[in-house]
Order: sequence, then C-alpha cells, then structure tokens
Amino acid sequence: MLRGNGFKRFVLRSLLALSPVLLLVGFYVIKDPFRVIRPYQGRVYQPGDTMSLTINWGHVTIESFKYFDPQYHFDSFIFGSSLSGYYRIQDWRRHLPGDAVPFHFNATRETLTGILNKLNWLTGRGVKIKNALLIIEDEMLKRKPLDSDVLYVQHPQTAPNVSWWKFHQLFFNAYRHPELVAYLVCPGPMTQRVLDKGYATTDITTRIEPINEGYYRWADSVIAVQPDVFFTPEHIERYRHGLTKMPLPSKITPEVESLLQSIADVLSRQGTNYHIIIPPHYATEAIDSRDLYMMERIFTPQRVHDFSHDADMGSNLRYYYDDGHLIAQQCARLMDSAYHSVTLPSPFLKP
Repeated sequence: MLRGNGFKRFVLRSLLALSPVLLLVGFYVIKDPFRVIRPYQGRVYQPGDTMSLTINWGHVTIESFKYFDPQYHFDSFIFGSSLSGYYRIQDWRRHLPGDAVPFHFNATRETLTGILNKLNWLTGRGVKIKNALLIIEDEMLKRKPLDSDVLYVQHPQTAPNVSWWKFHQLFFNAYRHPELVAYLVCPGPMTQRVLDKGYATTDITTRIEPINEGYYRWADSVIAVQPDVFFTPEHIERYRHGLTKMPLPSKITPEVESLLQSIADVLSRQGTNYHIIIPPHYATEAIDSRDLYMMERIFTPQRVHDFSHDADMGSNLRYYYDDGHLIAQQCARLMDSAYHSVTLPSPFLKP
C-alpha cells in the first residue's frame, strides 16, 4: 500500500512539474497560431482579419490543392515565388485552352528544388500537368531551400528531406518566443511588438481560395484609374534604393543546371505546354547572358522569355507594389508577350 501511495505521489509530482510544458503544448494545439495543425478547410483568413501571424504559403499551397482538387481536377499551374503571385489566373486564361483548370502553385522564396519537388509530387499523385507557367527570377538560380525557417520550410509531403517531426518541431520552437505567447494570450498590448519583430503582418490580401490566389483589391482598383493615389511621393521614397551594378556573375553551377534539366525532363514526360518568364525586379540585376543561354538550351528559346533586362521596368517603381512585386497589370502584359498574344497592347511583344 505504501509503495502504491509512493507511486501516486511520484506521478502527481511529475505532472505538477510538467504542467507548464503541458499547458504550453495544449495552448499551442488549441490556438494553432501558424495554421499548420488543424486541417485546411477552404479558408486562410477569417472575415474581418486585419492582421495575421506569418504564414508559410508553401504549406498553404499544398493543403489548398489537396482540399480543392477532388472537386476541380486542376491541370494547369503557375509555379514560382511570391513574385509569381500576381500573374493572375484570369489573365493567364486568355492564353490557355478553354477547358483548362488552373491553380497557383507558389511558395514564398520558392527555389528550383521546391518547384521540382512539387512537379514530382503532382506526378506521383497522377495529376496531368497540361499547362504550366514558371516565374523564375534571376535570384532563384542561386537560392537554396530554407528548411530551417518557418516561413520557407517545404511541406513534408513534397520534400524528401523534411519529416513531419522536423516540420512541427520547427513551428513549435518558433511559437515559444515569449512575445508570441504573450500576444496569443493578450493580443492588444502585444500587437505592435509582434509586428515590429516580424512575427506578424497586416498585409492581408483578398483571396480566391479555390485557385490559391491572393490579390490587392484596393491597390489594383486605384492603380487602374488613379495611379498617383497609390504611387504617392511617400510610397516612392519608401522603396527607392540604389541600382545594382551590372553585369553580375553567372549563377548556374553544375548543380543548378541539373535541377533545371530535371524540371525540363518532368515537363517533357508530362507533355506540358509551358513557358518560363524571367521577370524584371526593381534595382536588381538582370540575368547573366550565359545563364540565359543555358536556360534557352535546356528549355528551348521559344519557351524562355527574359524581361529582366528591360531598363525601364528595372528602374521605375511605378511598375511595382513595393520594391520587388510587379503589379498585376504589368504581369498580364508580360504574359501577353510570352504567349505572343495581342489581346492587350504590350511594349514587349516579340517580332
């Protein structure tokens, strides 16, 4: 009997000692601050949301596809980083067959490895990739997967080197920052603190959930009719910075060449009708001519469309929402050129 009572006291003391940890874990599971625990149910933001903790959009993309694909049966995809997010499906449709079913397959700071993993994942699920648009900025040619960062870690179902344990451990460790826990308990006083720390954002886009597309409703509507209301002197000054000196060295190493070739091989086996856009980026380098030649050799010149050398778009902030993301109107014009369309006037149409 004494031994039994001793064991009970041991269990009770252990539970008391572990109670702070259990409370921390329980609170994390209940709050799901990074939205990676509870199953995706067709919506990222709730109505009225004006602020959100940082979200891993690569994870959202996979979960969104899994949720909506049984209903829509997607067969056409836009791949790329956040720079690809404003190549709108409604504009891309003009260049697709009438029966195409498109979906945005983007991820923040996407890498060539990430694109290849997603292509292989789709292929493994038996998805037919009939059409694809790849937005491959120059910087992507040297970018490595950041699988130790909650914003950029790849979804465990697509990345062979990312386990579910590693994935969730990463998010739980990020949640343990005192500022985040305090914000989740009492958001009011801690709101500015988490914003200043970069744990949260007020950049809440309007979303078309079934196609995984976000857009800036207010910005797009204002830019279309009164651009000066958006491109104020304060806005221009906020994002203005010095231009990068060009040319910069080649970025395509043998490893990168192998990744590009593997992407081309998957698309070839799928019989995909695809195009690659190399977009401009404010104040940032144009793609090196040797890298451009290599991409044309791998994917064919007819599929590779370089706009990174356009001097006007590389130096004029009125083409961008910030200092990197092209406004949707300009993304549409680049697609016009890439697909040789004359639906919209474009200064970039090829002869």
